[in-house]
Amino acid sequence: MANSGDTNDRQEGAGTGFEAKHAAIIGRTLRWADDAAARCDYAQAVRWVETVRSLGQDLPDEYKRKHEDWLDAMKLERRTRRG
Repeated sequence: MANSGDTNDRQEGAGTGFEAKHAAIIGRTLRWADDAAARCDYAQAVRWVETVRSLGQDLPDEYKRKHEDWLDAMKLERRTRRG
């Protein structure tokens, strides 16, 4: 039965590795959103945030606010283009 403990330890370690990779991917995706917004590409920034949401990930409050700001910026751009 000693092996069953070893198996559980390995499974927990694998889960932790997955969680760390998942967190890194989420962080990278949100940085891409920031990069897009810095280029005034608000549509792309919104798409990156929505990608994170589509993964079932709750957004940090900072990105909830940024998402709303970027949506507002997109609306303003559309109005400005129409004249």
